[in-house]
Amino acid sequence: MISIFEMTITTKEVTSVDEKLNNFLLKCDEKKFTNNNTLDNMKFNWCLDVGGMWFATYRGDDIISLSGIHPWENGRHMGTSERSWRALFRGVQIESNSIGLNKHHMQSYCFHSQLPLQIDWVMRQSVNPNNEYIYITTNTENDASGKMTRINKTFFHLEKQDLVKHRGVSEVYNVDQTVWELNIEKYNEIRKHYN
Repeated sequence: MISIFEMTITTKEVTSVDEKLNNFLLKCDEKKFTNNNTLDNMKFNWCLDVGGMWFATYRGDDIISLSGIHPWENGRHMGTSERSWRALFRGVQIESNSIGLNKHHMQSYCFHSQLPLQIDWVMRQSVNPNNEYIYITTNTENDASGKMTRINKTFFHLEKQDLVKHRGVSEVYNVDQTVWELNIEKYNEIRKHYN
């Protein structure tokens, strides 16, 4: 018998609803992850409709983590780009990466396994890769899972490692969020050590 920890971990794009995604939503609902317990709450179709993409990490055939990326007008307000993206949108996982806790946040499948593919996806869309800016937002107050404020604190530690740059607090779809600009070059450099 194969244990669940021996099953293959893969990450890939998700563009449609299937039984695997529906099962994942049910698991999120059981865990009271209210941002991700229905297609409407996670804004699944909206993300695709505005030109974004979803990425899911699977253990065998089961989704264990999911996040999206979408074009983000708020990035323009940071004064850095005419084209920016919001990565790790509605990021959630129902189990942690087996590498354990570490200072680079690689225990997060979203940060470890989905973000590299989101960066690559953005660069494939781009006519000028040097003019692409990727932002990640974290909740400052509204904690829909009981873990979001802890993740917000984690990003302050990631800033000390030059992985992200704090860009202030912005209202994002009627919720105050802390905005982080991803240092793509630094992230790619560090990520190489976690294959």
